[in-house]
Amino acid sequence: CGSTNLLKQDGVFVCQDCGTKYSLEEAKKMMVEGTVEVTGTVKVDSSAQIANYLMMANNAYDASNLKETENYCNKIIEVDPNNYEAWFLKGKAAGWQSSVANNRIEESVNCFTKAVENAPEDKAEEVKEDAAKEVKKLAVALVSLSCGHYKKNASIDNANTIKNLAVMVQVYALKMMATCGVKSDDFTSEIAIKINSAVVDGYDDIERDYRGVNGDYHPDTNDWREYKLRMFAAIGLLRYAISLDKNPSAKATEARYSNIIYGLQKIEKSCSYRLDSNAQWMTACTNTVETKNDLINQIMECHSKIKEVNPDYVIPERPQPSKQGGCYVATAVYGSYDCPQVWTLRRYRDDTLAATWYGRLFIHTYYAVSPTLVRWFGETEWFKNMWRGKLDRMVRRLQSEGVEDTPYEDKVW
Repeated sequence: CGSTNLLKQDGVFVCQDCGTKYSLEEAKKMMVEGTVEVTGTVKVDSSAQIANYLMMANNAYDASNLKETENYCNKIIEVDPNNYEAWFLKGKAAGWQSSVANNRIEESVNCFTKAVENAPEDKAEEVKEDAAKEVKKLAVALVSLSCGHYKKNASIDNANTIKNLAVMVQVYALKMMATCGVKSDDFTSEIAIKINSAVVDGYDDIERDYRGVNGDYHPDTNDWREYKLRMFAAIGLLRYAISLDKNPSAKATEARYSNIIYGLQKIEKSCSYRLDSNAQWMTACTNTVETKNDLINQIMECHSKIKEVNPDYVIPERPQPSKQGGCYVATAVYGSYDCPQVWTLRRYRDDTLAATWYGRLFIHTYYAVSPTLVRWFGETEWFKNMWRGKLDRMVRRLQSEGVEDTPYEDKVW
């Protein structure tokens, strides 16, 4: 490294700056014997030492040894605080050592800013361009890292982490863009894509916790409330992704609003369960009609947003809240249109009754009469007790014949 700061150790002379070992004869050649009188100002030439440290820093970076890279850069900056190459390399090393728990983007941006400020005139534009690229890549990578955590555990805390981190990296990235004079709207769309992808995978994690791996779990009221909070957090991330992307493609917009519709529909149909005195599962809590109508309003608004970017998109008719759907008597007795007993009956209606002309006649007759009966008597205990035993026996018989009681979507018949 050119340093003459040598100490004798184990029969050889060792450089205290870079660790190189020299023989006695080699050391003598590097040292000046006797006393030299010097007048005026002495300037120490450290260029060889800096060049050596910079080479080692770059080698460490190429080997993905970021901590070592940062250490060598710090040695250079101690000798030459205005070395733009050391500041730039330190900015990269510090930034890419970031984690969700230890975000170093602020430090990275400060280092890049130092590099821009100290770059020679002939290198200034190149350094600005490279610094802007690095910060944008780092911003996207940090959000992607937090999205990876969310895919594995779509918790409310992890959803909040994504949003908070996305806001933070934008602040520092925009600061760097302004310093470098670079347009700032070409990386937020990448962040929006990462978030949308994370939510799609996160939905699966939320549903597994709510329904079980095979859809056979009956969530209690606390599970149900947690489910709704997690789903709303996921939907909030999708809305945030939409706000981030200033120039989205029609396809991306349609996909994001479709994903919101999916989440809202799941929430609208959700409920909790409890065991009755006959050890049969029945609905414990469900959304109020007001809540369901509010969710449906949001669903219809999303359909309209899709229509704006895709003129060929057909907006479906406004659905009725699920409790006001078919199987009126069963829904009144069991408390929900979406519960194991009603899922069984709906499957039997669609797969068996609807397959024959007399079955379809029964269905049409039932739907002509039952809404009025339920409207008049559906909330009374005597009505529910009258039908409960009959329906329980029918459900048990159908299930013994192989009709499933897992979540079900109605067929069109």
